[in-house]
Amino acid sequence: MKSSIQRVWGMIIRHLFVWPREIEAIAEAFWWPSFDLFLWGLMTVYIQKTQNVPSVFISFFLGAIILWMFVYRSQQEMGFTFLREAWDRNILNIFTTPLTIWEFVSSTLILGMIKLAISAIWMVFLGYILFSFNVFSFGWYLIPFVINLLVTGWSAGFIINGLILRYGYRVQAFAWTLVLIIQPFSAVFYPVSVLPSWMQPVAYALPTSYIFEGMRKVLSEGVMDNSFVVIASILNLLYLTLSIMLFKNFFRGAQKSGAIVKFS
Repeated sequence: MKSSIQRVWGMIIRHLFVWPREIEAIAEAFWWPSFDLFLWGLMTVYIQKTQNVPSVFISFFLGAIILWMFVYRSQQEMGFTFLREAWDRNILNIFTTPLTIWEFVSSTLILGMIKLAISAIWMVFLGYILFSFNVFSFGWYLIPFVINLLVTGWSAGFIINGLILRYGYRVQAFAWTLVLIIQPFSAVFYPVSVLPSWMQPVAYALPTSYIFEGMRKVLSEGVMDNSFVVIASILNLLYLTLSIMLFKNFFRGAQKSGAIVKFS
């Protein structure tokens, strides 16, 4: 057990050591989230002033931007950590050591949460300074919101890493784009009711739509239907289980076929 923890910690330290030296990683963690917050924040302020809409409208957008970051960044960190090892031709080297695939995954999840916590603190600070938006206005609902959004990102991350193992570098673009496919269906900036009829069944099959609907209900009414969190949690448990099974199957297939050698 002690050796396992040491191996996981070693992987975390390895990536944390090089993280501040990677310009693209810093941009993903701070620049792009800040840019989105600033752009959408200014747009909502403009709409409020010209259309005389309620101030809660700004909170809807700013809350959505900050919460969506948890989905996007958690998925991205899983994909990027794996890809960095692949780009360094280090995958085979890693798995010829005592490090197991689940220790590697554990280190990836912990590393992602550390980086995401730093990005989240920055976004919360920026939202408050620029637009007086306090993310803690969600109260205790913030905890199930964040947990469910993290798990959604992890499910997408397992799928992405599995696809990279199965199909190689030609699908690495999914590390940037896969989770964006569900964004239009997730009711991030608008309620599910405004979606076309053919999109609504897809939205109701996604845990993210329940979280963002719940977010707007909390901001506008101060309460939330707990069934939103329950349904989102059940769906997340289902999708996480399926994505782990998919990843495990692709990893074993890459080992048996020798395809994992192409990452060395």
